[in-house]
Formats: sequence, C-alpha cells, structure tokens
Amino acid sequence: MQWAVKIDMALPRPIRVILRGVGQVFFCGNAVTGLVFLVALYIGGTTAGLAATVGVITSTITAFLLGFSEDDIDAGLYGFNGTLVGPCLFLFLENTPLLWVYVVFAAILSSVVLAAMIKILTPYKIPASTSPFVLTCWMFMVAIYSFEALSPSPVLPVPGIPEAIASANLPVAAWLSSFTDNTIELWYVALAKGIAEVMFADNVLVGILFLIGILITSVRGAVMAFCGTFVGVLVPIHLGASQNLIEMGLYAFNPVLTMMAVGWVFLKPSTGTAILAFLAGILTVICQAALANFLAPIGLPTLTFPFVLTMWMFLFAAGMSKHWSS
Repeated sequence: MQWAVKIDMALPRPIRVILRGVGQVFFCGNAVTGLVFLVALYIGGTTAGLAATVGVITSTITAFLLGFSEDDIDAGLYGFNGTLVGPCLFLFLENTPLLWVYVVFAAILSSVVLAAMIKILTPYKIPASTSPFVLTCWMFMVAIYSFEALSPSPVLPVPGIPEAIASANLPVAAWLSSFTDNTIELWYVALAKGIAEVMFADNVLVGILFLIGILITSVRGAVMAFCGTFVGVLVPIHLGASQNLIEMGLYAFNPVLTMMAVGWVFLKPSTGTAILAFLAGILTVICQAALANFLAPIGLPTLTFPFVLTMWMFLFAAGMSKHWSS
C-alpha cells in the first residue's frame, strides 16, 4: 500500500532498517509492517518482544560493522534471522540473565552465517532465507549440554526414539462437517496460531496482527499466508496428526512461509505458481513430520527448516522447468 511505503521512506534510516528487518520474517521489506509485527510480539509477551528487538538490532549492527552489502542491510535482510533467534532461544532455553548474552552472540553469528550462505547460494539464484537462523539456533541449543550455566526449558524436546502417535483426536468428519461452537473455535484458533507460530507466539491475536501486517505490504502475500495456515491445518487433520499440535499451529507455520515464498516472492505471481504453492505447502507438512522424527533422537525442534528445505527444492527445480519463471 502506497501510504505504508511513504511512511517507510520518511522514517530515519536506523529505525527504517531495524523495522524492515522484523518485517522480512514474512518477506515484507516495509517498516510499517515490521512495526505491526513487533507490536504484536510485545502483545504476545514482553520477553519475546524484547528478545526479538535485541536480536534484530544486534544482527543488523553486526552486518554494518563487518561491511556487508549496504543494499541488503537497508532492505532488512540482515535483521530477520536475528529477529527469530531471540524469541526462539528464550522459548527453548531456561530464562536467565546469561541467556541475554547468549542471544546477542547467536544474533551476531546469524549475520555471519547469512553472509556465507548468500555467497554460496547467489550463483544459483536461491535465497538463504531463514537457514542461518535454523543453523545458529540448533548450534546454540546443542551447545548448552556442555555448559553448566545454561539449561533447556521444558519446551525443548527430550531426546528419544520417535514413536507412533496414540491420541484421542477428533475424527476428520468432526473437523470438516460438524459446525459446532467447539469445532469452529478449533479452526479459528489453529488458523490464527499457525501464522503466529512463525515467530514462536502461541497467541491468536498475534496471528491476526501478523496477517494484517502482511496485508499492509501485499494482498497476495496475505492470501498466500492464510492459505498456508489453512493447508497446515487441513492436511494434518486428514493424515491423522496430533490434534494438540494442529491446534497450536505447529503444523501450519512452515506451510505459511513456503506458500508465501513460492506463490508470491520468488516465482512470478500467477495462477500456476499459486497452484504450485499449494503443492509445496502440502509437501512441507510431510517434510515437517519427517524432520521432527529425524531430529527426535538428538532432541532438536524442526524450527523453519521444513520450509527452507521445501522452498529450496522447488526453487532449484524451477531453474529446470520451461513452465516456471522467477
């Protein structure tokens, strides 16, 4: 929207760059959208908001001090991985004063990893996206087992062998045809949290604000995000996934990013790429389940790696197709 672009350009450069970094979590290089996202995070929890703020500022300053691309810094590309690092580590690790120092070092590393990934992937015209965030957080999560001063939170998965689920899920028919107050609420909560969980927020209002923020930047982007969270609820229901995970939006946040990337950002927007995005979103759900089981023995969460892996495969394949165009 033009008014958002005008406000974005009118802001002082440091503020504009920082807020764009927050916005780039959802591919939105606009400071107004970034501000909406940041406010939403603070609504979801002060600690998460502060952690994201520390992360985005640290990673952006690191990129500037190390002399990385000014254009990339201005676009907020060195901010969004740091934005994710902060709330992620505060979710999966025990909240202590030392953890703030840990987050700062992780945010610094995320910018270094991003620069390295850009160097590796640019010849193939493939974005690094959130891969630096994933690699950095995995490293910092595993490292704590060697440090007495840091410990995992109850949310960090306990290492173990994957087991088949055995839960009292609602049958598929109940989700799809029984329009009771209970099932309507289940859908509403699951869809909203699917968007909120991109930044680790277990909050319906945060998800709604995130969607509004995306809409400020792009209608198509918002449509892809909503379709992504819908796919991330509908597909696991049919496959018989854990109802608890579905309700929490934990199967939806990766398809949200995948469908935005394939259907809006990196391939030419068209009906064809929208259909392709749906396919990518469905496959992201399966990829997430597979990676969750693969990582279970070492006790690591998938984070956004299912999105990264699926997006990379589709974008690499796009270079081989006469039908896809970037």
